[in-house]
Amino acid sequence: MPPAKFAEIYRDPEHVALTAHRGFSGKYPENTLSAFQAAIDQGVEILEMDIHPTSDMVPVVVHDHTVDRTTDGTGEVTSLSLAKIKELNASWWEGSQVEDGFRRESPAEQNSTIPTFAEYLDAFAGRVGMNIQVKSPPPAEMLAEICRLFKHHNLYETAYLSMGRYDEGSAVRVIDPKIPLCILEEQNRMDEASLRRQHHFGVACIQPMRKDVTLENCAIARSLGLPTNVFWSNDAQTTEQYVTAGVQGIVTDWPDRVDSALVKLGRR
Repeated sequence: MPPAKFAEIYRDPEHVALTAHRGFSGKYPENTLSAFQAAIDQGVEILEMDIHPTSDMVPVVVHDHTVDRTTDGTGEVTSLSLAKIKELNASWWEGSQVEDGFRRESPAEQNSTIPTFAEYLDAFAGRVGMNIQVKSPPPAEMLAEICRLFKHHNLYETAYLSMGRYDEGSAVRVIDPKIPLCILEEQNRMDEASLRRQHHFGVACIQPMRKDVTLENCAIARSLGLPTNVFWSNDAQTTEQYVTAGVQGIVTDWPDRVDSALVKLGRR
């Protein structure tokens, strides 16, 4: 079954969509093919992932600027060639980075590697929605390749690029104005003015942080037609707080826990 278009995901005001943060990263090695597949198996609507360029300008799926935390290698991603990146095992981190994660004494999976963006799309495009976070600052050559792959896989109705700043979003639009965008520059300081700036820019959705989630902000976002995907919740109590505030989506490391909480609240 093809993924739902974003317009369909947010059509039901009582439904709260789930985004898997770096895949099912609470239980599986983050930003790996196994973590993404596990999230799909759990029934999430959207996968979130992160992109950095290698030294030879290949977009690869990894969160940090270095490979030190999650792999058996060291160094900045941008200083390593794709060949060097592919030699690394990417399953050395256990659990959620934002909560209680830790570095393992041995890898969780023997054949876990950092996927390229192309490999990720070959595996999952057409199967699930995608929140593709391009880490700042994106080199022009890499951004062009990301946009090319986005177009090649025809992701226009089921994916968007999350960019750190408005100027980076504008650079995407120079390459391909049809690509939907989310701009993260306003996080942690959202109010009516910032929500209207995002609406005026033409974002596909907003991704507020915890302190941004208020009844007023969620109501304004709904009135502007801006789906609200909050970062983040990994437990039932926080999930209920967000639902009460009026969010339309939640980003989580533990989609099973949040899904269960939403089912009990009648929002799945």
